[in-house]
Amino acid sequence: MKTKISRTEMNGFSRIPAAFCICMCCIPLYLFPSCTTTQQRAFIRRDANVRDYAYFPSRVIQRGSSVHHFQSAENPEIEAALLKELGQNDLKKIIKKTKTQALIVVRGNTIELEEYGKNYSRNSTVTSFSIAKSFNSAMVGCMIAGGYIKSADDPVTDYVPELAQRDERFRKITIRHLMAMSSGIVYKEKGQRADDTETYYNPDLRNLALTNTQIQEAPGLHFLYNNYNPLLLGLVIERATNQSVSSYMSRTIWSETGTESDATWSLDSNEDNFEKMESGINATAIDFTRFACLYRDHGMMDEKPVVDGRWIDSSLEKISDDPDYYSDSWGKKLCSHCGYYALGWYVLPRNGTPSDFFAFGNKGQILYISPAADMVIARFGEQYGMDPWKYLTAFYGVCTHEIHSPAQGKVN
Repeated sequence: MKTKISRTEMNGFSRIPAAFCICMCCIPLYLFPSCTTTQQRAFIRRDANVRDYAYFPSRVIQRGSSVHHFQSAENPEIEAALLKELGQNDLKKIIKKTKTQALIVVRGNTIELEEYGKNYSRNSTVTSFSIAKSFNSAMVGCMIAGGYIKSADDPVTDYVPELAQRDERFRKITIRHLMAMSSGIVYKEKGQRADDTETYYNPDLRNLALTNTQIQEAPGLHFLYNNYNPLLLGLVIERATNQSVSSYMSRTIWSETGTESDATWSLDSNEDNFEKMESGINATAIDFTRFACLYRDHGMMDEKPVVDGRWIDSSLEKISDDPDYYSDSWGKKLCSHCGYYALGWYVLPRNGTPSDFFAFGNKGQILYISPAADMVIARFGEQYGMDPWKYLTAFYGVCTHEIHSPAQGKVN
């Protein structure tokens, strides 16, 4: 999760007039022989976009045979509470102003608020961006349960041994370190490195993860948001399960969560066919909400276990109390809100009740989960529209209100 200047803005591309870039799209790329494919993509595409699913090739994530059906009962109290927390008085105006694509609130099994932005509906495709990392975490839990890996503490080199051939220090990095963003691998977007741009636009992400990763420090010392970590995790999933990440995701999670529609996972290129592990799951907002409800309900969907509840508990545990553990600006911001990053999830503790936790992606994609309030709040948008912490603190406040007044208007 990052709220800093976007990857291509750092390279100055955002200063190029949009009309000029549109014209450049019509110029054959062979006229830029000194540019790599990554640079060409970044130059033309500029910043990541919620419609990048139409640009990148993709692989289908098949749904299952049964659908989990929600009840629907609009609850004005939920809308009023959300508006109060946001300091606003008109939800439709907020949705328009912030370019929100979808805003859904589920309590129990009831949709109490479901709003869509202009030109969007329940059937519209939205994209996950870094919410994908929370799905990655769920797949690790499934791999442990299925016997594909021994534990999250397996060294990455058990599955990707060529890393150790390049640098023996890779042997100390575990799957847990990858999910916790504490691998110690270099990640920069300045000077000779453009890691944010490379991990988004490179057409051969497998090779990038295998050859461009460098050790900066021993693992486990610091949190540093790093998109090489999910790429390496994707290699582990592929090799441990002997199938594509999308196939494994379909078999273990998507088909078991009562989703209405197939999803897709964007790929780096038609030649490499590797999932963009740091982002790129594309689905309807209501189906993303079903996944969040699965986690809210401790891995159960329609009385059937899908993700081991013990894994969910362990993946939300605090990793470090060291005040210097968070070394980047986002981590420090998270700490200022008394939160922490666990294994693919952000956690906001509560006193005396289970913690709230959330998945977060670029442009303000949010799956907010409060087991104590029995609630899920999903927000997807074309852009942030406001400081992302305004959404998060508002969602926390709405759930707090429901914890203290759970009987008001509740329909299960």
